Amino acid sequence: MQDKRNFGKYVAEKRKEKGLTQEDLANKLYVNPTTISKWERGVTYPDIIIITNLCKELNISEHEFFTACDDESLNKEKREIQKYRTIKRWLFHITNIGYFIGIITCFICNLAIDHKLSWFFIVVLGIMISFSVTSLPFYLKNKKYMLCKISLIITILIYVLLFTINFVNGGDWLLNSYIIASLVLLFVWISILICTFTKIALYYKISISLLMASFITTFTNPVCSKVLGISNNDSNIYNVICAVIMIIIAFYLSLKQFLSKKSRF
Repeated sequence: MQDKRNFGKYVAEKRKEKGLTQEDLANKLYVNPTTISKWERGVTYPDIIIITNLCKELNISEHEFFTACDDESLNKEKREIQKYRTIKRWLFHITNIGYFIGIITCFICNLAIDHKLSWFFIVVLGIMISFSVTSLPFYLKNKKYMLCKISLIITILIYVLLFTINFVNGGDWLLNSYIIASLVLLFVWISILICTFTKIALYYKISISLLMASFITTFTNPVCSKVLGISNNDSNIYNVICAVIMIIIAFYLSLKQFLSKKSRF
């Protein structure tokens, strides 16, 4: 127990040296402020998947971290985190190999079937979008504004993908598809900018994102039908139900965050 208390004091000191409150550190690590409080009071240790980010935010090395809490339970956690990292590294490599195999397979099939490259470019752009979500974050050395950087790349790829589909298949729907994509991405980017540049609590950020998503879910089909001039006889009730569920979850998370903050005063 004394080891945990010493570790807690160490975390508190490093946090204060960085000029962070418990809530600031909690937001950066995507945990509750009460979790930070438990660490600093010596009640619990950080979860193994948080240790890397915690060291980064406190500007300490992992060696310093484990030295500060060098006991049997933490040595066990150290072994577990190494195992976790090995598994994550293998999953990362397997995913990238899968992307590469997919590209090569589609390249060969497109040439063999059509004797030219056509839909292959559509597949490649789709894989690039998936790669941007799953693998690109691991390649970015500067993690500052990472969400904005990745979202910008995906946004550009979406417009290029629409252009490529139109180029391969033909049609006069490209401009209308850009209008629809822009309307959807507008609300997506509002959520991204709020999550990146505001200091509000994590649950509030999730709630805002859910509200934006509910708006997109409700109005995307009617807007698509209007812009593309398509007669849409399908009911939008299922989209509305999904939107209502997201609004309820957003309200619950906001209320939970409000009551949690109120209970600390």
